[in-house]
Amino acid sequence: SPSGASAGVGFAIPVDTVKFIADMLIQNGQIVRPLLGISILDSKQARQALGITKGVLILDVKPGTPAFQAGLKGLKRTDSGIIEIGDIIIAIEGTPIEKEGDLFKAIESFEPGDVVKLTVDRPAIEVDDDGSPQIKLKELTFEVKLIASDDSTFLKR
Repeated sequence: SPSGASAGVGFAIPVDTVKFIADMLIQNGQIVRPLLGISILDSKQARQALGITKGVLILDVKPGTPAFQAGLKGLKRTDSGIIEIGDIIIAIEGTPIEKEGDLFKAIESFEPGDVVKLTVDRPAIEVDDDGSPQIKLKELTFEVKLIASDDSTFLKR
């Protein structure tokens, strides 16, 4: 621009992404992506504050979705006001999930309707020999059917 305010600013989209999107638009007339039916915590600082060193925290699991039916758990507040941490996604089909980008990339390699093995760490309270409670992470694996991003059955909830 004449003012120089946008000098040197540019955006790049990987060619694989452009090809994927263009092919889908040509075939379907719209973009349809696979989804788990969950919302996630998308903040590195918040994960660090909660002591989560790897994986992606599930904030909410939409009722009625295959993720809900599989038994995944999101963050919740107890009657006494204590916040209980939900499941932390650490792998999809054995592919490690360290952060949100890993989760999106892993899911994009599947189609809506595919069933994926989702590995999570689930916080659980265990009592030590001395009687003090400790939070331990228990690794669990769930089979979850991916839903389509245009599936209004689940999007209305």
